[in-house]
Amino acid sequence: NKQKSENFNKINATFLFFLCIFEKAIYRTVGIITLLKEFNMEIQTPQAVPETGTKHKIFMAAAQLFFEKGYNGVAIREICEKTGVSKPTLYYYFGNKEGIYKALVDAGISLGQNQFQSVLELDIPIKQKLIELVKVSFQNANEHPEFVKFFQSLFIATEKLPFLGGIIEEARDRRRLLANLIQEGVDTGEFGAGANPKIACEVFVGTVTHFIWKQLNSGKKILSDELAEEIVELLFKGLNE
Repeated sequence: NKQKSENFNKINATFLFFLCIFEKAIYRTVGIITLLKEFNMEIQTPQAVPETGTKHKIFMAAAQLFFEKGYNGVAIREICEKTGVSKPTLYYYFGNKEGIYKALVDAGISLGQNQFQSVLELDIPIKQKLIELVKVSFQNANEHPEFVKFFQSLFIATEKLPFLGGIIEEARDRRRLLANLIQEGVDTGEFGAGANPKIACEVFVGTVTHFIWKQLNSGKKILSDELAEEIVELLFKGLNE
């Protein structure tokens, strides 16, 4: 009986030991879940441009700092101070500074591709497609000025960063698609036969970019649907002369 009692006590002690470990594991899991809820850290597929929450704050603050100081001039500490989030929170979303920068670049490319493709698929005249492209560009600048500043500045950046190759390629593809769109207008007779799609494309992009930077630098509201229509109307007249 004494031997049975000792064996029972050992089994009971072992059971209590593992029960204690199991309880700690549960408490730890609950704590992590609570922390995730506190920081709004749902595990989900990253959005192209987050609209709200902690990720949005980090995204926009990083965009502003990178625009003002460049990639090498920004420290993780500055982004945390500007957003009021901790380093663990920032690391959760982006991993490190390079992760934030890449996410900003990828978001800009993804957003541009999706918007451009959506306009191309509309069953409307070429002229109206050009107007819609300008409206979308203006809308981005109105709603996300800091992000647009950052993304536009990448095309004139002096820093040689190895992960910026994609944006140069994207810019070339976008111009090629735009030139093809104008060429389609020539082929269908919507634009004059003498129109030069490549030159028209450069004029179009340059004019739109000019007005976007004019608003971003001045802080005055310039960009509107009416301006988009006026820009394309002037271009349209030139394409038909």
